[in-house]
Amino acid sequence: MGKRTGAASPASGPKPPKKRRSLVGVLVRIIGSIVVLGIVLFVVGGFYYSGEIRDGALIPPESYDHDYDLAVSAVAGDRVSVTDTGSDGQIGQPGVEGIEWVGGYITTSELVSSTESDSGDRTDVRLMVEGGTAPATGTAVRLDPFAFPGDPERAFGIPFETVRYTSDIDSFGAWFIDGGSSTWAIVVHGKGVDLTETLRVIPTLHALDYPILVIRYRNDPGEEKDPSGFHQFGATEWKEVDAAVRYAEDNGSGDHILVGYSMGGAAVTSYLTQSPLRNRTRAAILDSPVFSFEATVDFQAANTDLPLIGTSIPTSLTSFAKWIAGWRFDIDWDEADYLAKMNELHAPMLIFHGSNDTSVPLATSEAMARLRPDITTLVKTEASHVRSWNESPEEYEAAIVDFLIENAG
Repeated sequence: MGKRTGAASPASGPKPPKKRRSLVGVLVRIIGSIVVLGIVLFVVGGFYYSGEIRDGALIPPESYDHDYDLAVSAVAGDRVSVTDTGSDGQIGQPGVEGIEWVGGYITTSELVSSTESDSGDRTDVRLMVEGGTAPATGTAVRLDPFAFPGDPERAFGIPFETVRYTSDIDSFGAWFIDGGSSTWAIVVHGKGVDLTETLRVIPTLHALDYPILVIRYRNDPGEEKDPSGFHQFGATEWKEVDAAVRYAEDNGSGDHILVGYSMGGAAVTSYLTQSPLRNRTRAAILDSPVFSFEATVDFQAANTDLPLIGTSIPTSLTSFAKWIAGWRFDIDWDEADYLAKMNELHAPMLIFHGSNDTSVPLATSEAMARLRPDITTLVKTEASHVRSWNESPEEYEAAIVDFLIENAG
């Protein structure tokens, strides 16, 4: 009998070592997690700042109600002291300014001083114009950069009537001031403010005998909304400018000049690139105009610090946020870029823009002046947004008169 063979035994030898996570593997996982987290934060940041674009630029106001969040802290002769705890962006602004309270209004001619207390309260001492009656100490007030109250009659004793004109979506209200010229002035206010913004230019235009039409337009409180529900920075608002010109022609105008503030300047410029009536425009006066909505968003983002970090928003995040905003809110950035359409412009333009404007970049007005010197006269000031008149009313008005005499007769 053969020898019985037992079951085969496993191969002998050392067992393989247990697998260990290498330092390289750990680092790869950490780096991968950081990259994923960075991408997530970038996407979240893009969505967040696209919402900021919507909230800060696109959504129209529901009303023009004002907060009286300052207080008169002293009155001494023709000097009125107004104190703020940091909530009012008008505090510390030089030049002409209104002080408004419930039931009253005065205009002040200059800022005498602006000081900050140890507690952080800031106090402006302003010089009241002759004939004004200051509010009592303790009265809740606001500072008004538009400098005059109410309407042309209340502010200057200039008679006016309220009329309505009709564009493609509805009829809109306007102030009409009669004049003897066949050249009408169509005046367009900026975003988020009412017709009182335009009061500063009305006496100058009235003295030149222009009939004046100061218009409301889509998305103004109480007026028809744009079909999008948003401000379009001239891309659709120009149709109200066009309709106002047609109203003027139906009521005797032979030609016209245009005046636009901030986003109203965008509406005027858009009109000058699109309207079939644009060749009847003799001249345009623009104050802090939005020549490019995209450049304005870029400018504001570059001057906005990120929460907790303290640095400005990176250009890559701004670009991503704009892309998301375009997708979410149907923004056509090119449609509201009038620098790209500057070769279509023909009317002489007088532009006022301040170097301390933190809302709309001076650089876009400088670009217009540099690239279209044949039609552009740029008056650079040291003012903040739409405040060039406030800082030097006489020079501002003289520039308008000289420009209009030269270009609009």
